Amino acid sequence: MVVNLQDVTFTPKGADQPALSLSDFRLTTGEWAAVLGGNGSGKSTLAQLLCGWFPELLPGTLTGTADIQGMVPGTHSLVQTAAYRQLVQQSPQLQLSGCAFSVEQEVAFGPENLGLPPAEIELRVNDALRLTQCDALRHRHPATLSGGEAQRVVIAGALAMRPALLLLDEAFSRMTPAMAHIILMNLKQYSDAYGCSVILFERTLFPAADYCDQFFLLDQGTFTATGSLQAVFTAALPVIMMPDAWRLAGQRMLSGQWKGTVPHNDAALIAAFKENHVTP
Repeated sequence: MVVNLQDVTFTPKGADQPALSLSDFRLTTGEWAAVLGGNGSGKSTLAQLLCGWFPELLPGTLTGTADIQGMVPGTHSLVQTAAYRQLVQQSPQLQLSGCAFSVEQEVAFGPENLGLPPAEIELRVNDALRLTQCDALRHRHPATLSGGEAQRVVIAGALAMRPALLLLDEAFSRMTPAMAHIILMNLKQYSDAYGCSVILFERTLFPAADYCDQFFLLDQGTFTATGSLQAVFTAALPVIMMPDAWRLAGQRMLSGQWKGTVPHNDAALIAAFKENHVTP
């Protein structure tokens, strides 16, 4: 088990109420999960907790049973956990090292701090640049990158650490949908090759619906629905953002007019509308 949280509550320092109150959250090796929720739902707090920020950068009180990659939160420093898990957040410029003069140097920064041999660093950097479509950016200064390019570079830096747990907190928000899908398909390759578990933290239905095995709907720090996309979809309608066509499908499900399961992509949605809701 990569992640196992049982009856966990986290109360930030100085707060009267818990920011997180989670009865059951589990993730196995190589599994992809999505934590869906609106702004202020607790997604980023959960991502930071899983990454190992508690208590250094996430001060507060943690209760319950928590095991992340065989480690209890608060018993290992971020330096110790960095080689095993990586968190990519929404704002890329805040995650760049600030001491690299090229994208290549930026991506190499983490592996260099692990003290790896130069040949291993070069291999990891090349693989990470390829997986994130950053080869053409190799010699660019990080300060010249667009928002989407910078997000790809930050993901490349995370991959160069070869994590077994990758936490992506709205990490595709500045990319085009087409580029986000390319990166996610490549991340699937990485996940399959290295047995990496991935959690997407999103306030939108996509891209999570295309790639994740299980879903957790988070509202005010508590899971209100869990399971397959089918299990959480209607509960997610008032909570997260999604295209109008999907929202219409959800409304028809609630009214009993929708036949079949929740489609996982646009093509399946169009086919379902044609089959069940278009009069010849």
